[in-house]
Amino acid sequence: MFVCQTPPLLYPERVPLYEYRCNDCAAVYEVMRPMAQRELAAVCPRCESRASMPLISRVGMLVGGQTGASDRPGTSAGGGCCGGACGCGAG
Repeated sequence: MFVCQTPPLLYPERVPLYEYRCNDCAAVYEVMRPMAQRELAAVCPRCESRASMPLISRVGMLVGGQTGASDRPGTSAGGGCCGGACGCGAG
């Protein structure tokens, strides 16, 4: 996996890290960019193609302090998510 690093001065606020797949060479790489730019084409670091598509990735977050295995919701606590990105274990 390739990682494109954005200079910290370019985006003064925290921005998400998005994962993309190149349609030409099949490379999977990450780009830090604002949410409003998620759907824009990202330049592939391997072949420099702009033919890319954003991937749906799992997200892990720590909210409010330490969590242990007993704090995580089980497979029945999904609440309607189907891709597993919410951490419910359905994916």
